[in-house]
Amino acid sequence: MQMPETEAALSEIQYGRVPTVTRYVVPQKQSAKRHYGSHQYFTKRAWNVIQAYIENFTKPGDVVCDPFGGSGVTVVEALVLGRKGIYLDVSAWAGFLAAQVAVAPIDLADLSASFERVEGACASKINGWWALSDEEAEQIEIKRWYPKGQILPRNADVKFVHELFTHKQLLALSELLYQIGKIPNETSRNLLRYTFSATLYMCNRTFISAKGRKESRGGSSIFSIYRYKVAKRGVNLNPWDVFSGRFKKLMACKRETNQLIGDKPGGSTNAQFIKGYAQNLTEHVAPESVDYIFTDPPYGAHIAYLDLTRMWDAWLDFKTSEKDRLEETIEAGDANHSSRHFKSKLAAGIAEMFRVLKYDRWMSIVFQHREPAMWDAVVKAAEAAGFEYVNTVPQPLNVIWSMHKKKNYLTVVSGELILNFRKVRNPRTLAIASVGNDAVSLIKDSAELSIVQENGATTDAIYSELIPKLLENGLLGEVSSKIGDITPILAQEFDYDEAAKIWTARAGRKLGCHIPLESRIRFYVKDFLNQMDRLGKQTTIDDLTFNVLPKLKNGTQPTEQTLLNEIRKIATPVDGKYWALWDNPQQLFEFASDISLGSILPQQKRLEEDYAHDELLYLLAKLGRAAGFTCHIGKKEQGSSFNGEALADLSVKQLPFTRSASEYSRQRIRQIDLMWLDSGRAVVAFEIEHSTPITTALDRFIELLRVDQRIAERLIIVAPTARKRKLDEVLSQSHYIGAPMYMEAKVRYLWYSDVLKMLDTFTRQQPTKPVLLNSIMKALRVPKVDPKL
Repeated sequence: MQMPETEAALSEIQYGRVPTVTRYVVPQKQSAKRHYGSHQYFTKRAWNVIQAYIENFTKPGDVVCDPFGGSGVTVVEALVLGRKGIYLDVSAWAGFLAAQVAVAPIDLADLSASFERVEGACASKINGWWALSDEEAEQIEIKRWYPKGQILPRNADVKFVHELFTHKQLLALSELLYQIGKIPNETSRNLLRYTFSATLYMCNRTFISAKGRKESRGGSSIFSIYRYKVAKRGVNLNPWDVFSGRFKKLMACKRETNQLIGDKPGGSTNAQFIKGYAQNLTEHVAPESVDYIFTDPPYGAHIAYLDLTRMWDAWLDFKTSEKDRLEETIEAGDANHSSRHFKSKLAAGIAEMFRVLKYDRWMSIVFQHREPAMWDAVVKAAEAAGFEYVNTVPQPLNVIWSMHKKKNYLTVVSGELILNFRKVRNPRTLAIASVGNDAVSLIKDSAELSIVQENGATTDAIYSELIPKLLENGLLGEVSSKIGDITPILAQEFDYDEAAKIWTARAGRKLGCHIPLESRIRFYVKDFLNQMDRLGKQTTIDDLTFNVLPKLKNGTQPTEQTLLNEIRKIATPVDGKYWALWDNPQQLFEFASDISLGSILPQQKRLEEDYAHDELLYLLAKLGRAAGFTCHIGKKEQGSSFNGEALADLSVKQLPFTRSASEYSRQRIRQIDLMWLDSGRAVVAFEIEHSTPITTALDRFIELLRVDQRIAERLIIVAPTARKRKLDEVLSQSHYIGAPMYMEAKVRYLWYSDVLKMLDTFTRQQPTKPVLLNSIMKALRVPKVDPKL
């Protein structure tokens, strides 16, 4: 789902009128090289989720703070968006990692030269050691420094840090670190230390790979079960190969941050990186100096961060004091902190956040919802500090489930919520007593809504929708203490599908009027079509109408068009007379209901030439937006409309990635029929050539290539199949083919029929960015160009 674009409005209105976020953001974790691939960390929030929140609540130049900074995603994304960042964390190692990701611009040539210097000094030596047997390697004395006698947490399988490594690993890693230390340029040296840190993750005895997988695709127990567990059959990767591979990832990361952060005035100097405690935030940050806080605090006893960083602290000489361990906001760990300690430290941190935040500004707290009572504690702590609770947004993670989750699917909750608070002078307190809603009734109503709207819901999904409602009605504490597990309540009202792991509504159930009209229509339509299918009977529109309408008598009555629209979302015409459920019905999504389904159904038998230029443009824009892309529609086309919608309403107004281009290039790029945008840049560009020549399209594409070469082979001419010969001929005559532009290798074709097939597919399947791009790339056709013409 797309976040509302409020940045333009923020420059004109008061902060107190900024709307909250109400919808989740589809995570895109691995699409940003600055966060994923160069270094592992315990928890990393999806960069685009944080960007969406920062854009919603701030404007460029504002100060964004994260007092539980972790891997630094919040502060890095603040810099990417032209804000200033304040990072604070109790771990010096975590702060080091975050600062290395953020630093920009950097001299990439010096960084490459520094890597080559290290390579020349130790690569052949390490490779030689790695060719030896373990017994032969153990005869070689380790002459370089490595951490000896540094104690690990009590629950580790070995006592000391150096025992996490084989003799051969210690030989290689100590030599590698020694040579890195000789690099004269501090920035390059620190970035290579960052790469060494990433190498440590893969080159120790806790690293293991699943049977049948590539060894380097394994993982460490440090990040999976949050303990130093020595593998029975570990993976012995060559440290130089790992370091070299991690360095390539680092270069991709720094090229990206040079472009996204380094091109802004001040670059990464707009961020502060502080080692400290959230509960002492005002020792480092002035009161009422921060415009927005987005933070992801620890989850009780989930991860003992400082215990788990000891390996990196030892190798890279980061200091963690006994005071740091005593002040850490966690439960359990080597310090054996109590739940009371955790809650008191978190509450103190929230109170400090209130002090540094300006009035009428927002705070968003990410928290996993495994323990409902903890949510109650967070909200009460925020209100005690003076914040006004506004709302909670369930945020999907899209992560692989833990073994605990897999074994206890019905009752174990995974996922997270984002709680939004505002600092105002006269906050409305959350009602602590019941507001008249019985807790059990609220649970049943909320579950029914989740199940019906999603066509079946997991326990996780039900909890995600329920917890905000309990919070807002002051019932969370009561439910947590008196009811606890809600699955017995669900079992009284709903059926549980063991195979699909979802709760479903029982056939023939009468829905409450709290269910939205559209959802009730779809439920009753599906129920009736299933019943008719069991009886072997076909169903007409009259059958559906006369069966469904009486069941809606106690609520708002739908119009004929509303009823038909909802039927189309879950059913397909058969023989032009009857209706049947899709073979594989999917969750309702916006694209399927927005486009004109009748225009692409096979039985319509429309010819390619029957489709107008603006119709294809509209359908492609809708398809891109449904997958999560933003769209830019050509300046001329924005004055048109289709299907009752102005094309300008489907388009962003600005193209920030063209700022450095000439005015001529900017003007030409803005005239491209349609571009799908991701992370602020164009990822696909379309020129729809219904009857006009393609030379104008080529001129526009050339200017787009001047700004971003990465879009080569995603410059797409969309045309009827009948125009292929003419298109090839015109392209052959273009002065852009051959050296130096080679446009014949960069431009691709899509026929109208290719587009229509994709549209048909994605009215039955929720489009996502990766799936849609893959579908596009598979369908692309290469021009057949004769350079002699």
